[in-house]
Amino acid sequence: MRLEWLEDLVAVLEAGSLNEAAGKRFLSQPAFSRRIRAIEAHLGVDLLDRSRKPVRPAPALLGRQEELRRVAGDLGALIRALRRAEEDAGSRVVIASQHAIATSVLPELIAGPLAALDLKIRLRSANRSDCAAMLINKEADLTVTYRSKAEVAAGPEAYLEECVLGTEALLPVAAPSFAGELAGETLSLIAYPPDVFLGKWMAEEIVPAIDERWRPDTRVETALTLAALRLAETGVGVAWLPASMAGDALAAARLVDLSEHLPAGDVAVVATRLIGARSALERRIWSVLQDAAQG
Repeated sequence: MRLEWLEDLVAVLEAGSLNEAAGKRFLSQPAFSRRIRAIEAHLGVDLLDRSRKPVRPAPALLGRQEELRRVAGDLGALIRALRRAEEDAGSRVVIASQHAIATSVLPELIAGPLAALDLKIRLRSANRSDCAAMLINKEADLTVTYRSKAEVAAGPEAYLEECVLGTEALLPVAAPSFAGELAGETLSLIAYPPDVFLGKWMAEEIVPAIDERWRPDTRVETALTLAALRLAETGVGVAWLPASMAGDALAAARLVDLSEHLPAGDVAVVATRLIGARSALERRIWSVLQDAAQG
């Protein structure tokens, strides 16, 4: 049983409803619902009473709430103690990032500015909401994720500290053979789910800006940018990809940049950590990131 699953169940018990529990776990309601269903499938037990609206904890879950709180607390304390022991013995750091950043931005960051620190890095990739949950649960020391311009302008929550490392262009790309489709009325899209960051970003900034002569038609939906890259290369449709990820395929002419015809955009690459006491190593890491951002 994973710690985050136990904490999900405790959140349901404390909130009393699925929607409020999702907020406590810094997840969208659909994403949190999928997590609860995954727990139910793993255990083979219905943990929610879905016959009522709003959905409430099932009697079986209510009857074990004190035990769940105790087990979650004990397991969380044990994990933190083990991590502290490992950190005291070496230079280990856990970085959580979105999948696209893990395969494009972070390798250069690790091989470049962070290399001088001789770190032992554990890299965990997930959707942005899951990265935030890992940070809150202290399962990651910092996150590196995308932020929209509006989010950067609004600033972080009071318990977080952010460092803007740079910007990333998100380009509309497709296979060379796709260019002929631009002469038609239908625009085949490789889209991202609406409950992930890139899906929301596309819905707010890209789709409304597509010329009205085209009717957007989602052919495939995937949360993975690497999958979107491969789908675009095979001619399925146009995908909006980070320039750092699409660069090799563009240089090799496996993809073409359609920015002359379709809207592109920029997002910020942001490092985030919890505000609080820091080890000497954590302070050095943050200082290196700040220097890299300014350089």
